[in-house]
Amino acid sequence: MPGINDFGGFPPSFNNTNRAIEDSFRQLSSGSRINSAADDAAGLAQDTRFDSQLRANAVLSRNLGDQLGLNQISEGYLKGALDGVARARELVLQAGNGTSESNALQPEADYIVETVNDLAAQGFGTDAEAESYLSSFNLPGSVEDNLATLDDLQGRLLERASELGAESNGLEVRINNYEVSSINLSAAKSRLSDTDYAQAVSEKSKQQTLQQVQITLQKEKNEQAGAIIDQLI
Repeated sequence: MPGINDFGGFPPSFNNTNRAIEDSFRQLSSGSRINSAADDAAGLAQDTRFDSQLRANAVLSRNLGDQLGLNQISEGYLKGALDGVARARELVLQAGNGTSESNALQPEADYIVETVNDLAAQGFGTDAEAESYLSSFNLPGSVEDNLATLDDLQGRLLERASELGAESNGLEVRINNYEVSSINLSAAKSRLSDTDYAQAVSEKSKQQTLQQVQITLQKEKNEQAGAIIDQLI
């Protein structure tokens, strides 16, 4: 009995059916409707733009997050300096009440001055050796002068902390905007390129059925041609 290809190969439509089946399998296995420019050239270009924007958003958000982290570290230094100033005020008042031994309080006061200067420099982002934020003060000394000095530094520290807080709030808003943008871009990318599994399965089944019909028709055609040749021989 003649074979399927004995009297001519399959028509071009059969190759188209095979390619359609292969495309369906590729979409189902990859989860993506667009695997090459041949699938959807315009869609692939848009998908590439989505990818580029998503990567850019990730980098920009990470950079802002790094700056936010630095701000939070600086705020921590400023808080430490403010705590030191608060303790220094206590020592000034304690030494000035006439009932405490000033000499016993002076070592702690000196340590606080050194610590506050270091923390303030970290909070302001300056060199502790290049700028002194709090000068050494002797206890009991002038209570009013010492308190005025501490109040001045406290005001500067609070102002800087407020600036960092405002900047950090702005950074958080921008980071959130990038995150929302990325969510929307990801959703748009998914709608554009993700495989519609129900449609892909349906298309695969349809093309496989068509393939079987084409094979059957080609087989019948070849058998008819073989029968005619047998009659002529």
